[in-house]
Amino acid sequence: MLTTVYLIRHAEAEGNVYRRCHGQYDSLLTPRAWEQLPYLAKRFEPVALDAIYSSDLYRARMTAGAIAGAKGMEVRVRPVLREINMGEWEDCPWAELPLREPEKYHAWQTEPWKCVVPGGESVTDAGERMFGGIRELVREHAGQTIAVVTHGSSIRGALCIAQGLAPEQLGEIGWGDNTCVAKLEFDDAGNVRVVYMNDASHLPAELSTFASIGWTNSKGVPVSPQIWFKSVDLDNADERGALLSFARQKYESAYGTAEALDEAAYVENTRAMLAQCARAVTFGMLDGVPVALVRLNVCDDSHPDTGMVGSFVIDPEWRGCGLSQQLIGQAISVYRELGKDYLCALVAEHNERAKAFYHKFAFTQEGEVTNALGKHLRMVKPIRVEPYCADQ
Repeated sequence: MLTTVYLIRHAEAEGNVYRRCHGQYDSLLTPRAWEQLPYLAKRFEPVALDAIYSSDLYRARMTAGAIAGAKGMEVRVRPVLREINMGEWEDCPWAELPLREPEKYHAWQTEPWKCVVPGGESVTDAGERMFGGIRELVREHAGQTIAVVTHGSSIRGALCIAQGLAPEQLGEIGWGDNTCVAKLEFDDAGNVRVVYMNDASHLPAELSTFASIGWTNSKGVPVSPQIWFKSVDLDNADERGALLSFARQKYESAYGTAEALDEAAYVENTRAMLAQCARAVTFGMLDGVPVALVRLNVCDDSHPDTGMVGSFVIDPEWRGCGLSQQLIGQAISVYRELGKDYLCALVAEHNERAKAFYHKFAFTQEGEVTNALGKHLRMVKPIRVEPYCADQ
């Protein structure tokens, strides 16, 4: 008697496109994820499932919910199915890690089965934990067919174990795209056969996460640039000059001229923001050079549940290179830490480039604001992640 387990990676989530280390950090799905999910649900339409399980992280629960909803089933949550715990690296930009901990990051890149971040676990540990959870489900559903929605690194670790590979053979597993599926069959003696793995054939090419962010092979090596974020030092003349250069770009883009920019006031307002939160105003850094600015108006408490964007600016040379979503990710990271539920930006009425930018990242217009610089659209994006409650 065989027990069949469909092992599914969650749909595209924030960490996948914001280029941040999201292990057990709880994050939302992206707009593309909601387009991926109907294709995943359709794939499972002809599959008779006896139960659907998920990790307790939001991205997995929502992915499992798409399959369950189409079948009129419920999602059963098991925390043991969580992603790898990345400890002190959680929610850090990937590009920051080789600068912060070069030896540890090199180990993660070359021998991840040996790499344990302080406060975290290795890929092997995560795989053993998650695969142990699957074996428990197999015992509970002997002879049945179940779906299990979980996460990329824990799936890699579990598949390595399932195929009897040594930890150092982890690279043979490769990365599976978001919503990819593996099929495992367990016999009564507990032996397991991997029928297939990393199969995302249900997704049209335009909805592949790997394709959209420049991942070119099964190991998921990105070719588009990744940036890290450095707090602006206003006492450094070069950094102050770079800040004002970005400010002029912002004004010229939004209003057609920088004549209305009061540079002294801009610097002092920036100083107040940094005094309230060290991450409020940061440069996006590439090869030690500021190529973008994230300026968050943390001093604006007009809406206590809302984090206000001052400006996002990308150097013209680097526009169109995939940096914009990383700026959004930085803003969300800062404001989630500050307990905000929404991210809001005021967009000049005639700034078509900015309007397109915010629409692309699922901001919606909620009213208008008129100030000394004219009429602005109030663009808002929810950023709160609803945590799992066992009683829900």
